[in-house]
Amino acid sequence: VSTQSTGEYQTFQHYFKRINLRLAMILMLFGAFACVTAELVDLSHPVNENSLNWPITGYQPFNLTTLAVVDEGGYFVISKDVSMTEHYGTHIDAPHHFGKSSWDIASIPLENLVAPVVKLNVRKECSEDRDYTVSLTDLQKWEERYGEVPSGAVLLVETGWSDKYTNPADYYGSSLDTKDPDMNYTQWASEISFPGLAAELAAELVNSYYIVGVGIDTASLDAGKAETFPVHFTLQTQNKYGLENLCCLDKVPESGATIMVLPPRVEGSSGFTVRPVVDTTSRYIYHLNSAIPTKPVISLVLVMLWRVL
Repeated sequence: VSTQSTGEYQTFQHYFKRINLRLAMILMLFGAFACVTAELVDLSHPVNENSLNWPITGYQPFNLTTLAVVDEGGYFVISKDVSMTEHYGTHIDAPHHFGKSSWDIASIPLENLVAPVVKLNVRKECSEDRDYTVSLTDLQKWEERYGEVPSGAVLLVETGWSDKYTNPADYYGSSLDTKDPDMNYTQWASEISFPGLAAELAAELVNSYYIVGVGIDTASLDAGKAETFPVHFTLQTQNKYGLENLCCLDKVPESGATIMVLPPRVEGSSGFTVRPVVDTTSRYIYHLNSAIPTKPVISLVLVMLWRVL
C-alpha cells in the first residue's frame, strides 16, 4: 500500500470519527432536551364554597362576588371580589400561625419555598388506624431506603385522607356541619379523628434535621385527637411552615422530587390558600440562593464540545 493511500485512509478515519462523535452529540442534545421535561403534580383541591377549613368561631365564609362585567359587541371584561378565611382549603401555615415572632407569609425566604421532597407513605397504617400518628420510625424507614434527608427539604406525608375530602364527616371524623355558623365547636373538636404527626417526630425534625416545612393530606399537621397542637407549636416557633389539606400525593415519588410553594406575599398573614406544585422528576437543579436550569448548561457544554471536535 502506498504512502499516499495510507495517508488518505488515515484522513478518512479521522473525519469518520469526527462525524460519529458529532452524530453522538446530536443524539445527546435531543436526549437532554427530552429528559428535562418536568412532570408536574398539582397538590391542591379546587377553591370554592365547598372547600374545607378549620371552623374557628367567627371565620369568614368563602364568597365570590361579581363587581363589574361588560359583555357586548364582542368585548368582554369581568372583575370580582373574593373573601375567605386565611386557612381555607389547601393552604400554607406561615410559621407566624403558632410562632409569635416567627415569619409571616411575606417573610418566608424564597429559597425555602422551592425545596427537595421527602415523602412518607403511611396509607396502610392510616387505613388500619384513623388516629395514626406518623413517628420517627416512619422517617427512619425512609432513610434506610433512600439515605439521608436532604438539607432544606419539605417533608410530605401521604395518609390517603385526601380521598375523603369531599365527605367532611369522614374527613374530620365528626358528623357536625362545619359550614353551620351555629355549630358547637367544643363538641366538634372532641369528636374529630384523623391522622397526623407525632409530637416526638416534630421535635426530632427541629433538633436533628434541617427541614423547611411539612405537608400532609389531612386537615391538620396534628392528629385529630391532639388537644394542644404540639406539632404546630414545635415546628412553627422554629420557622418551619406547614401545608394542609393536600391532595394527589400518590403521584409524588418518595424521593427525588422538588416542591414549589408560592403564596402571595401578604404582610402580617398567618396563612393563605395556596397551590403547591411538585416537579416529580426534579430535572432542574435548585440551589439555596439560585436556580440553574439544566437545559442551558447541557446545551452550552455540547456546543463547546462540538466546536472542539
